Amino acid sequence: MTPKPLPSIITVIDIGTHKTTSLAGQVVNGQARMIGFSERPTDGVVKGMVTDLEKLQLCVHEVVNDVERTMGRAVDEVYLSLSGPDAEGERVHGYTSVPAHDGKITNKDLKEAIENAKCKEPPSGCVSILYMRQPTMVDGKPVGNPVGMTGQKIEVNFWRVTMKHTGLAMRVGMINSMGIKVHDFVLASHAAACAVVTDTDKKGGVLVIDVGAGTTNWILYFKEHILCAGAISVGGEHITNDLSIALRISRETAEDLKVRFGSGVHRDTDANQTIWKDGDRGVGDQQFNRGTITQVTALRFQETLNFVKRDVMTRVGEIFKNPTPELNQNFIPSGVIITGGTANLHDATEGVEKVFGLSARVGTPKFENESFRKPQYAGVVGLMTAAIADAPAPKRAPKGFLPWLKSLFRF
Repeated sequence: MTPKPLPSIITVIDIGTHKTTSLAGQVVNGQARMIGFSERPTDGVVKGMVTDLEKLQLCVHEVVNDVERTMGRAVDEVYLSLSGPDAEGERVHGYTSVPAHDGKITNKDLKEAIENAKCKEPPSGCVSILYMRQPTMVDGKPVGNPVGMTGQKIEVNFWRVTMKHTGLAMRVGMINSMGIKVHDFVLASHAAACAVVTDTDKKGGVLVIDVGAGTTNWILYFKEHILCAGAISVGGEHITNDLSIALRISRETAEDLKVRFGSGVHRDTDANQTIWKDGDRGVGDQQFNRGTITQVTALRFQETLNFVKRDVMTRVGEIFKNPTPELNQNFIPSGVIITGGTANLHDATEGVEKVFGLSARVGTPKFENESFRKPQYAGVVGLMTAAIADAPAPKRAPKGFLPWLKSLFRF
């Protein structure tokens, strides 16, 4: 992301298939102090794709109004998350030869290599939105800052995120129609990772999987940098749908049973358990076999993870060519972090370990408000974290009474 001036108050909007959330925060010592929040059911989005813009716009308008009422001022600009099949990624690289006779690399050389990478045309009908930095190479060896070093060739790499021009125009137009500016976009998988990944995880290498309702986003960190990212159009609501069909019950009942009794792993002993929908065994209460429930939920959950695994291996193979490294503890020592609403599924980490053969843990965001320390809020909390991290350092406020007075009011 290209650094842009940081607004005095940051507002982020995370549009998911199941829910749309908005968070407003005042930055204090590099941390966001929450001053506004809203969560509304999303309408007009199926599997991460916008199917009814009018319904979605109404939903976004409602969360913005909620936040404005809470913080007592209008929202001027927002950060938006990008997720689902609309946001596609690929690796691009640029290079330049060092012209100096002594081989000393200058800022101009580095800038030329970066411009060479970013000048590459996106796929037809698409627009380049984000450039996420990967290691810089000097004569084939990764370095931090190459300026001042000696070498013959500099190569810079980015993970570039593109989107169909129509999809981008629709999102920007939807926000602009409310008199609000889109300050920047953040890749949803990167946002979720910002909320749950440590520096140690990044240094070793880690795969973050954010399982939402209609889509599953993932991002892979390798040696401190983003190596690649992707998304598949399958999520937690597909588990609910399978359960609804298998048990011949409503989606509402299926969702309730999934949350209470579903599991990422099926065990033979589950078949010995009888459960009740309401628990009172009264008139109208329904009886189910837990083995059937865990069999359905585990099957779909692990199938989703296998889709992710194949997608990761395909993209890693495109980057490393031959031989393609295996997804093992040597390649990503920090294993897998699963987050998003579906991470609340019982034995979710065990299901991940079964599919990937790697250690796994549930990613819970760190935030001042305890109610947000849940996997389902990793996206919106991480979106705020990413917005703060990518913004330049704030300018020192001018001294004097008049500047102080102006800071209190919107002139």
